[in-house]
Amino acid sequence: MRNIAIILAAGNSVRCGFDKLFTNKFGEPVIFQTCRTFQQCDKIDEILVIISTKKIVDSETNLGRHSFEENAILLQKQFPKISKILPGGTQRFFSLKNAIEYIKKKVNCRIIVHNGANPNLTNSDLKAGIALAEKQKNIIFGFFAKDSIKQVHKGKVVKILNRDEIFQTQTPQISDLKTFIKAFEAFDRKDKNIPRDEAELLKTIDEKIFVYECYPNNQKVTFPQDFSSFKEDSNRSFRIGVGEDSHRFAVKYDSHKPVILGGITFPQQISFHANSDGDVILHALCNAILSAVGEKTLDTFAANMCQKGITNSQKYIEKALETAQKKFSNFEIQNVICSLECKTPHLSPMHENIVNHCAKILSISKDKIGLTYTSGEGLSDAGKGLGIQCLVEILITI
Repeated sequence: MRNIAIILAAGNSVRCGFDKLFTNKFGEPVIFQTCRTFQQCDKIDEILVIISTKKIVDSETNLGRHSFEENAILLQKQFPKISKILPGGTQRFFSLKNAIEYIKKKVNCRIIVHNGANPNLTNSDLKAGIALAEKQKNIIFGFFAKDSIKQVHKGKVVKILNRDEIFQTQTPQISDLKTFIKAFEAFDRKDKNIPRDEAELLKTIDEKIFVYECYPNNQKVTFPQDFSSFKEDSNRSFRIGVGEDSHRFAVKYDSHKPVILGGITFPQQISFHANSDGDVILHALCNAILSAVGEKTLDTFAANMCQKGITNSQKYIEKALETAQKKFSNFEIQNVICSLECKTPHLSPMHENIVNHCAKILSISKDKIGLTYTSGEGLSDAGKGLGIQCLVEILITI
């Protein structure tokens, strides 16, 4: 089932006193970190973001938010998985309804609703929650209360509650499209208070809801003081990885094995001498990713995969990314530099195709990828036309 994330970011930030989502006064905007987790998660196929059409004035600087159109451009440029930016409603309920109305004609899909002001969701929690939803459909994220909880009325304790049964609800909250449509249609026929979140909406049609206990730092940023923990969490380490690969050309051209670079097939009648598809860009990129997180070389898993008939190098990239994300849940690619040396094929006509495809499989924006190439004045075997050599450097944060 296709997984579509809906990120609700149309709040008015009244309690914060400034636009908490798009401000950069504490570093990178909150909404960027929130979106990045969904962009990098291989379980997410598409993202919709709901933002306000109003400008919010910063009480300290008296500066307003960018326009709706400007914020939309900022987000879509940064995160390729965002397919649509939609205007928000007066309340969370109506913002979600706008999104469901937009996608309700699609084939049934899983909907992952997340608050734009919850920036500390981890990739591992997101994937685990989706896996649970594949079995139990309706899932809410959160954590059990760690303090003693009392019910109070008019300043007086009236009941002592069992904290083991108190679940502090956060987001994401997950169900499928058909269930959300059914809940909205049923609610429209009822005279009740507006549901404050997706769990309350689903309860109006008596849906069973299950919980996923996530990392406790996945909390909503509401007040200015909340940014202190957000800033600390954002103070991540930088690492550099380096990968290299080269392949000679085969003596004879094999029409079933054309030259592929960066996932793009070239029309020239040449083939690599390689057990896999010989994609030196993706092989070097795999090694760069693995070296950046302190793992062993590509051959530790690629050779075995190749023996099983898995020769598409994009599968090796998926394995390398999975390895990196298992080791560091906040693994994030910041920049990729790729340098090739060869005499043939001519790379310039395929430049944009290679960059765009690499950006897609890495789930990053194309402006984070640099691609250069040279013949090296024919001083090496690659420069003399005997094959292709590739060097990749990568900058990541963890």
